[in-house]
Amino acid sequence: MRERMKLPEAKLEHLFYIEVDLHKYYYDVGNVGRGDLVICPIAGGRFDGKISGDVMNFGADWNLMYANYLNCVDTRYLLKTDDGAYISLTTIGRAVIKPEQDEAMERGEYVDPSDYYFRQHLLFETGDERYQWINGACCFAVIGIKDEETIVYDAYMVK
Repeated sequence: MRERMKLPEAKLEHLFYIEVDLHKYYYDVGNVGRGDLVICPIAGGRFDGKISGDVMNFGADWNLMYANYLNCVDTRYLLKTDDGAYISLTTIGRAVIKPEQDEAMERGEYVDPSDYYFRQHLLFETGDERYQWINGACCFAVIGIKDEETIVYDAYMVK
């Protein structure tokens, strides 16, 4: 076997905690051949941490739900930092939530996020020079569903 190259150890840096508010209405597009597509518009929200600010009332979650409990989630958000920078956030991820957990959430019951899997890759884009560092960062999130209209997560950057 070849000699292994010494690589830097991956470390995580917490970027922020975010609460994303969804509008009460959503669009059920129906079965699109690969699964059921549901689109949930973004109503706003707040993020705090290394960067802080507001989630703008703009964007949506596109949820493609397969029959085997797999939910493929693609989102687009617009963030505005407390110091006025706009940052586009695109996510792609996976959630595995069993029907009984989903039904409990729909009844307004809390389901512990450690009992289901919900993770996303985060891609940030901004033209603001103060935040150029985030454009090239490898980031991900550990996500929970607070209630039917609120998604929360911790965002991390791999260093």
